[in-house]
Amino acid sequence: MGSGSSTNTTDRFESGGDEVTSVYEAMFREADDAIFLVDAEQTGGEYEFTFKQNNTAHQQQTGLTEDAMFGKTPRELLGEEQGAAVEANYRRCVERGTTIEYEERLDFPGGTTDWQTKLTPVTDDEAVTQIVGIARDVTEQKEREREHQRTYRRFQTVLETMSAAVFLKDADGRYLLMNQACRDVFDVDVDPIGMTDEELFPEAVAARARADDRRVVEDGEQIEIEETIPTPAGESVRLTRKSPVYDEEGTIRGVCGVSTDITEQRERERALQQLKDRIELAVEGAQIGVWDWDMTTDEVEFNDQWAAMLGHSLDEIDPHLDAWERRVHPDDTESVEAALSEHVAGETEYYDAEHRMRTASGEWKWIRDIGKVVERDGDGEPVRAVGIHLDIDEQKRREKELIRTRRLIERTQQSASMGWWEVDLVDESVTWSDEVYRIHEMPTDEPIDLEAGLDFYHPDDRDTIERAFTRVTEAGESYDLELRILTASGGTRWVRTVGDPQYDENGEVVGVLGLFQDITDRKEREQTLEETKQRLTVALDGTRTGVWEWDLATDEVIWTESMERLFGLEPETFEGTYEAFAEHVHPDDLPALERAIERAKAADEPLKTEYRIRTADGEQLWGEVRAELVESEDGSRRLVGVLSEITSRKEYEIALEATREELRKIIDLVPDLVFVKNRDGEYLLANEATAEAYGKTPAEVEGCSEADIIPDVEDSVEFRQDDLEVIESGEPRSIGEETLTTADGETRVLQTTKIPYKVPETGEDAVLGYARDVTELKEYERTLEEQRDSLKLLNQVVRHDIRNQLMVVESYTELLEGSLPDDQSRTYARTVIEAAKQAAEITETAKDVTDVLLQVGSDRSPVGLRTVLTEQISQIRSDQDRATVSVDGDVPDVTVLADDLLESVFRNLLTNAVVHNDKDAAEIAVSTRAADDSVRVSIADNGPGIADDHKKQIFQEGEKSLESGGTGVGLYLVKTLVDKYGGDVWVEDNEPTGSVFVVELLLAD
Repeated sequence: MGSGSSTNTTDRFESGGDEVTSVYEAMFREADDAIFLVDAEQTGGEYEFTFKQNNTAHQQQTGLTEDAMFGKTPRELLGEEQGAAVEANYRRCVERGTTIEYEERLDFPGGTTDWQTKLTPVTDDEAVTQIVGIARDVTEQKEREREHQRTYRRFQTVLETMSAAVFLKDADGRYLLMNQACRDVFDVDVDPIGMTDEELFPEAVAARARADDRRVVEDGEQIEIEETIPTPAGESVRLTRKSPVYDEEGTIRGVCGVSTDITEQRERERALQQLKDRIELAVEGAQIGVWDWDMTTDEVEFNDQWAAMLGHSLDEIDPHLDAWERRVHPDDTESVEAALSEHVAGETEYYDAEHRMRTASGEWKWIRDIGKVVERDGDGEPVRAVGIHLDIDEQKRREKELIRTRRLIERTQQSASMGWWEVDLVDESVTWSDEVYRIHEMPTDEPIDLEAGLDFYHPDDRDTIERAFTRVTEAGESYDLELRILTASGGTRWVRTVGDPQYDENGEVVGVLGLFQDITDRKEREQTLEETKQRLTVALDGTRTGVWEWDLATDEVIWTESMERLFGLEPETFEGTYEAFAEHVHPDDLPALERAIERAKAADEPLKTEYRIRTADGEQLWGEVRAELVESEDGSRRLVGVLSEITSRKEYEIALEATREELRKIIDLVPDLVFVKNRDGEYLLANEATAEAYGKTPAEVEGCSEADIIPDVEDSVEFRQDDLEVIESGEPRSIGEETLTTADGETRVLQTTKIPYKVPETGEDAVLGYARDVTELKEYERTLEEQRDSLKLLNQVVRHDIRNQLMVVESYTELLEGSLPDDQSRTYARTVIEAAKQAAEITETAKDVTDVLLQVGSDRSPVGLRTVLTEQISQIRSDQDRATVSVDGDVPDVTVLADDLLESVFRNLLTNAVVHNDKDAAEIAVSTRAADDSVRVSIADNGPGIADDHKKQIFQEGEKSLESGGTGVGLYLVKTLVDKYGGDVWVEDNEPTGSVFVVELLLAD
């Protein structure tokens, strides 16, 4: 029928004894199933089967043409073994005389295929003469079934060998499956199918499990729970994950659970808690990355955790060695390869290295890489290695933080002359801190044992320390002693030694941990105090102690001189009131002190408390107050007590309690914004004030970039630019005014100082910032500016009106003077005219004073001395008829640091020399003398002079001589301006009479 066939198809159909129409021929030829025709001939009870014909589909699927098959028996066509099996099926069809179906696997030229075959007998006179076969290629289907069976067997093997308990329930809570581990946990020996939790657990446990199942079925989400399950072996702490199970239509039909025994893990965690005094390592939910390296091909199999640890999914990781190599930090490659080479060479039992790896985000993460060669070939060459990755990034950060904290503690210990020591009773080792070595005056690298350590104690104190050490090791009794030691150089020191027992998990003492402090200075002070105690009264017992008395009725407080000295006051300067005393108490301690006083007054009991005091010179001290309530015969009550300074003791107590957390709290207590950011803008530190501005906690801010958390993006850009300028320049930067929009939308004004900073642990560049909220201050400054402008306007208006009126008085008086009849009247008129002129000059001085008082800042600029001084000399010559002004030499052409009010300095000094001159003719001599960095201007007069005891006071505000009719403001203005210029002014005696006013000004560069 098909192409390539040389036998007439019609003849073959007719040879079967049936007339086949062309319709049936077409159906036979075009059918999709493989169809073939076999002749069946019986001879002597045996059958012989020969192939007659196959259709096109059969030829294509088997690779056999009609010519190749025609006339051949199955054994001839398919071989002895296959042919015999095929003939057996044909014989079965003939003998039964009915259609049969079966599956078979045959080797054809087209390949080995699986077939689903249907044989139908063709009878003639009740004898089977032919067989029509229809075969369907089911190779792919059978392969899928075989693969399914293999997968199912593997699944069953994994399921039954898993240490985790695995189970499957239907939506009603009936068990459909339990693996061996699950059956072992629940001690189930029978078939668990159909069982429920109520049959396995107590009622409460079963109810919780059923509630968890319902949550999974109703929410359609996986849950993870930690639960305690009663088992025959005892309670088991388990981590159970429950997931919904869907059918083909997406409907949840049950719950699948995987339960892992974490009892030992929880026990280990509790055991690790006992080591909290020595280590600070918390590992929560650590994921382990696993790698399996074929060292012959460099193919590596990674697990999901290995990829996730670096921020990747597993399909993003190439299963090859270079996927690891190209992610290792270049600086760590050499040490990692060295560790790997040593292990491969058999020099180490394990390959163990710590290195950094690049994550998906481009950052570097610390990894501990542990592995081992597990397979070698016949020549000993490595073939296969396996290992794990542990994420130690947080551990590395903590190590750096521990190093920083240890340095802080060491510095604290050194400042307090305090160290620590430890004795390990198991290995009989002794460990001293550097400070303990220093106290003993020994090199820090010299080994020490227990006997040698005890030998350092003074012979008179050795029995005491040995008995104390025996009690702490045998009975667990701590000790706290003050004893003497003999140092390595032969000196004697007093020390405070503290020892506490250290226990193992069985409660046995396995070591002693203690503190060691040099208290020589304190013991010497105590000895001095003891000697002084014999000469002083009980009230003045000890140094740095003051006695006080408070009359509760009159509020009068009496202090001794020792009390005043303690507070840094001069004798007899204390104001004698409770309010004056309270000003010296630290504001944070005042409420507690007042509560203690009220309790003592109410309960009539002794007062004893501690608080901080602030001395007059700003020093802060700790004091301990002891007092008793005393009642007089008249019923009045007084508190009488002593205040002893205990600063050293409190500093010692504070030093013992100082930890990194307390340091952080101090930073958080600062009301201003304190922060550290690296070059990438990431916050390395943020105090509470900084975090509060962003509406977050410090933990939420640290580790984030400013752009991620700042409410206003524009603020972030400006702050970022300032940060980079400080880092790049290495120079501090002060921002006088910048704005920040807080999380609640409020705009605050900040004064910020930023300085370059290097992170101690990494050496990376960063910026340390300190920002003070000056919003209220700025608003106050704006208010002052508005008031200043108003005052300035008022001054201008008032001065203008007064000067106008004075000019009227002066003009009319001058007109009147010419018409007066006698000299006495004209003298009166002249007096009025002079008074009007002086009043006008006073308005000028008032203007200058107002300008000085209203000036903001103290900016100075170069001013030409010759021009200003010459103009004022000319002006005084013009205004004052009775004055002669001479200049000694030329005024130097120099510039001085001043401003436009310098003319007021010389005008007031020159006018003062005339106005206060008691001679008919005022003689004024001006001289100048320039030095390297300054110039002096001297203005001498022939007036009455100034008494020595009045020379310093004359420049004070409102100060004037007894004979002066002026306001005293002019010289005060001179002093104020010259001080503002950074210069000086004073008065000397002139010879033979008069005064010399000297002004010294700084030269401009």
